Amino acid sequence: MQVSTETKEGLKRRITVTVPAAEAQKAYAQSFKKYTSKARIDGFRKGHVPANIVEMHFGMDILTDSYDSLIRSTIDEAIKQSGLDVAGTPTVDLDKNDGKDKDFTYFLDVEAQPAIEVKPLEELKIKRIKSDLTDADVDKMIETLRKQQRKWKNVDGLEFGAGTMAKIDFTGRADGKEFEGGKASDFAIEADNDRMIPGFTDQIKGHKAGDKFTIKVTFPAEYQAKELAGKEAEFDITVNSVAQEELPEVNADFAKLYGVKSGDLEELKKELRNNMQRELDRALENRNTDNVIDALLKQYGDFQVTEAGVKAQIQYLKNVQAENLRRYGMKELPERLQKDELYRDDAVKHERASLLFRAIAKDAKLEKASDEYITRIIDAAASAYDEPEEFKKEIRKDKRSMENVAASAWQNQLVDYILSKGSDGETSMTFDELVGTR
Repeated sequence: MQVSTETKEGLKRRITVTVPAAEAQKAYAQSFKKYTSKARIDGFRKGHVPANIVEMHFGMDILTDSYDSLIRSTIDEAIKQSGLDVAGTPTVDLDKNDGKDKDFTYFLDVEAQPAIEVKPLEELKIKRIKSDLTDADVDKMIETLRKQQRKWKNVDGLEFGAGTMAKIDFTGRADGKEFEGGKASDFAIEADNDRMIPGFTDQIKGHKAGDKFTIKVTFPAEYQAKELAGKEAEFDITVNSVAQEELPEVNADFAKLYGVKSGDLEELKKELRNNMQRELDRALENRNTDNVIDALLKQYGDFQVTEAGVKAQIQYLKNVQAENLRRYGMKELPERLQKDELYRDDAVKHERASLLFRAIAKDAKLEKASDEYITRIIDAAASAYDEPEEFKKEIRKDKRSMENVAASAWQNQLVDYILSKGSDGETSMTFDELVGTR
């Protein structure tokens, strides 16, 4: 078999494959035999049709079948001989072949992954992020949990301010005219959780139930309603009620709300700390990985990637988006989120990062994750379960799960390797900065 490669536009290549006549004849003979055994022609018993009659009726089908057989049996070896790192599925094109007694030639139109020359990792100068979970972080999380269980009590004469919620009626005008979405009744706003346009909530503070007044605000320049972006507006406000926030006590009943059947507060704190530590470890891993990727992309600059690779990354990002939405009860991606162009820029970035990781791993002879990193991921996942040892056994039995674990472990180990070479010291971040307390 002869294989030659021709460079086309960008990363496109054409591989020409020529199979010797002897192999073509052998493939034709095998296809002929297959058709002869199955041929049904009036006047002849099955399997006893003369060769010339079979060829007369099925000659072109036999030839096509032999060509398909030749391609299937040689395509992998042909790509291997080309020396190309092929992305996606090749497109097959046939030459004008003269029949069973001649050399058989076909073409593969492919995209070849770009060749990447690994640069010194020491040039990256990345700050490794570190973080320690503190008792103050746990205490703050408890306050967040208290707020999740809070109740509101209307108080006559109470002014709207810290720790309160007001229910208001409002009517908005811009250029002297009311606008769509600018009117509401009994609308709830919280003084400590301001989700309104800048200046709106602040101008209501200090008022109490029964107050009527007008405020003036300016819509942000990037406001989603383009007709209002950057414009001044006024709102007529009526305060209907002001309620005081009431938080539950941190006691046994509170602990039971969060699954601690014994009501032991120390047990609650221990479980919270364990959960928060897992979140922090995951956030640290993600942040350090992102920093490594950003540094690599800056070091290597923009380089061309295959369309097949980009399409695969687009589908991956769509799947991630769909999975995130399923958690909120949406069964499938809305049509507006199915457009490839929404994901293309991120997909190109992902594909470049993937190629750089592969090139660095090959240079470092880090082709697969070590048992240590695999065990680390499994142990971390198991710590969230009541029976961690049983979870470990089950996940190690599942081939697909272990493939995912191995892929994550490989990336973690590679990021650590890159940081060991390209780190320029450490910098600290708090739990809130990395995770937040929501």
